[in-house]
Amino acid sequence: MSLRGKIFTSAIAISAALVCTPAAAQTQQRRGYQLEAQDLGSALRSVGRTSNSEIYFETDIVDGKRAPALKGQYTPREAVEVLIQGTNLVILERRGAIIIRERFPPSQAAVNESSGQSTIIVTGSRIRGAPATSPITSVSRRDAELAGQTDLGQMIRDLPQNFSGGQNPTIAGPGQGGTQNTTGSSALNLRGLGPDASLTLINGHRVAFDAIYQGVDISAIPIAAIQRIDVMADGASALYGSDAVGGVANVILRRDVDGIITSARFGAATDGGAKAQQYSIVGGPSWEGGSAMVALDYRRVTEIVGRHRSYTSSLSPDATMIAGLEQVGLALAGQQKLTDNLTFEFDGNYLRRTVPQCLTVSVTAPDSCYDDGSVVSSRVESWSISPSLRLALASNWTVRISGTYSKSDTSITNHIVTGGVETLLVRPKYYNDLKSIEIGAEGPLVSLPGGNARLALGGGYRSTSLDFDLRGFVGGVELPFGTFNEARGVAFGYGELFLPLISRENEINFVEKLQVVSALRYEDHRGIGRVTTPKIGMIYSPVKGLDFRASWGRSFKAPTLHQLGQASNAQLTPSGNYLPSPPTSQPVLYVFGGNENLRPERATTWNFSTIINPVALDGLQAEASYFRIRYRNRVAEPVLSPSTAFLPIYSRFVQLNPTETDVLDAINGLNGVFMNLTSDPFDPSAVAAIFRNNLQNVALQTVEGMDLSISYTRELDQDGQISLKGSASYIDSERIVTEGMVPTKQAGIIFAPPHWRGRLLSTWERGAITLTAIASYVGGTKDNRAAPTAKIASFTSFDAVLKVRSTDKRGLLANVEWTIGVENLFNKKPALIRTSLPSIPPYDSLNQSPVGRVVNLTITKAW
Repeated sequence: MSLRGKIFTSAIAISAALVCTPAAAQTQQRRGYQLEAQDLGSALRSVGRTSNSEIYFETDIVDGKRAPALKGQYTPREAVEVLIQGTNLVILERRGAIIIRERFPPSQAAVNESSGQSTIIVTGSRIRGAPATSPITSVSRRDAELAGQTDLGQMIRDLPQNFSGGQNPTIAGPGQGGTQNTTGSSALNLRGLGPDASLTLINGHRVAFDAIYQGVDISAIPIAAIQRIDVMADGASALYGSDAVGGVANVILRRDVDGIITSARFGAATDGGAKAQQYSIVGGPSWEGGSAMVALDYRRVTEIVGRHRSYTSSLSPDATMIAGLEQVGLALAGQQKLTDNLTFEFDGNYLRRTVPQCLTVSVTAPDSCYDDGSVVSSRVESWSISPSLRLALASNWTVRISGTYSKSDTSITNHIVTGGVETLLVRPKYYNDLKSIEIGAEGPLVSLPGGNARLALGGGYRSTSLDFDLRGFVGGVELPFGTFNEARGVAFGYGELFLPLISRENEINFVEKLQVVSALRYEDHRGIGRVTTPKIGMIYSPVKGLDFRASWGRSFKAPTLHQLGQASNAQLTPSGNYLPSPPTSQPVLYVFGGNENLRPERATTWNFSTIINPVALDGLQAEASYFRIRYRNRVAEPVLSPSTAFLPIYSRFVQLNPTETDVLDAINGLNGVFMNLTSDPFDPSAVAAIFRNNLQNVALQTVEGMDLSISYTRELDQDGQISLKGSASYIDSERIVTEGMVPTKQAGIIFAPPHWRGRLLSTWERGAITLTAIASYVGGTKDNRAAPTAKIASFTSFDAVLKVRSTDKRGLLANVEWTIGVENLFNKKPALIRTSLPSIPPYDSLNQSPVGRVVNLTITKAW
């Protein structure tokens, strides 16, 4: 049976086993309460148990809040209103259940006046109340704290759907598998398609890219500033435009904070290195008609070097395995009601980070980088500001106008040392910026049997630019390494339609819900091309507690500014460099490097999922989904090994017997350099072939797999509450660079995503104590770089986090929380791999961490 068939069969079997008939409606009768003043979470749970009502809330929104005494006769809603009075919480009622939420900004929630209830905008839709037809993983700030995660980079690396390769600080040395960690940034890499094929948003808007890769440094946002992160691992270009091929992550910032919260964290790896100190403060006032949030975070972590680990003893003692860093991050967000119908909103962030590294290249390790290698330091400074206006119109329509201005500057200094003497100083600099403006409207259209059809329309313009400046110095003399500036303007328009065709109120057998969501987006990338991307999805629920979801869509990624702007070069090479040889013994003109004629990469995506919320097992949710991506016209060098250029499968990249004009035109079209590597003078009329191996739209990649998740929460009466969250992802991927070639594996091999990744969290909470245990699994891979193929063992680690909250009501210890976290509790070591040189790290740092056991202590106080 195919993978797709297995998933559907399993989903149907699980559905039949778990789904039960609906329970009786909740009663709204008054009941007697005799509750003393206590923490809000405990009070709400007591009301739920006494009234036999469904009361839902996230623990992070009630933490630190106190509830007054509750004595007398109340309905469940009246009781909850008393308990949350004076807080920033609001009540939603959904079919007898009481849902407690913070007053979200309009980008996350809005009021649906026609239905008389609030509806929530999810990351997978631009329409209020419309569900996402693609699976979405949401991780709240509280979830991250319970898991002991200390920054947003760590949060996304722990997601099974995300691959750590591409652009992350965990990558060893100068980079493995074509990746890099020079700037210490963390970029999203969903499905392992690359940072440039995953889109990262801050409160729904774009920010400037980081360095030369078309990725966004998500770790620039302090974790204290976020409400949650939504990750949709499915093509989303119809909603958000270019780059959202693997999916999109949306970082939702807090708009207000109840008081001021400070924290201090100290930690270190027990094997040495990774000594960390982190301080943060978040707060902001709320006033009638407005609120603001400001979060400041300082973090300093020392490096892990060769002498810190026994299995890296062959490396230089000071060779960097994981770079240290010093970072200051600032985030702010807020809103102000200007009139009854007009609201001003804003958010912004600032980052400054420095990262030093010692990289050895000597084959006679353990020589230091100060003997033979590179002494590298990088400095990153980035910021963004995004104001917006939201106007409420008649008939429950809303218009929103927003803009963003964002910059990211990266400076790197690389001292290259040979024999203890600096032979070359290289200073690359990257300046990225982004400017955008957008206007959108959303509201109801007509009434359908299942509710109001709703429409979202919008459009706008954005521009991005990359200034690249590479200077080299030898003995104080500057060398002309090269510079370029690339800029791109993008005009776009979009529309999304939500059709609730059938709902429970229609009383149709085996149709609890039937909804359709469709979207269409048009983007005109000036000088690159015009792209239209559709997406359509459907949700069908035969009975309460069971949803089937399906989506199909097209996505795309415009070529990066670095791919377009980098130098195109050519070399006149001897015919003896090629096997098989060219038809004549005359030299070959070899063209390589960038290409200003690149076109957008395109993808088609499918996703099918089943979500189960069995009525008989309150608190349980399970989800299984299948995905498939066909990603074509990927930018790559068409010939992986240039010496094989004259094989028949590469014939379309080789022009035989070119004329003198053809050769001169090819050279004149370069923006880099031409070099004659033969021993004879250059004669353009005596060239056997032109071999074009510069970047081109040639590769085809297919990605297929499944995601599984389960969550369960249960009250244990006097013994507290337990919760269980598990997720796993399977992926298989192949790539064909040139038509006619044998596909190459892009998953399950070294320096690529493993087939399986999984994570399981179990939390027990009682009173002032919370204990979380975490198991993380990274599947084994194969090292196919040389015969025979070698197996690399899987990597399983366990974490534990203990939180203890002070019970003092007054004084210095009031509202204090102590957290002790231990990562990799049993100090699991990465599996060793084959290396060709003693200076190469002997493990796959893209999949397995050398950090080892880390112990953290965090003290948090709410003032």
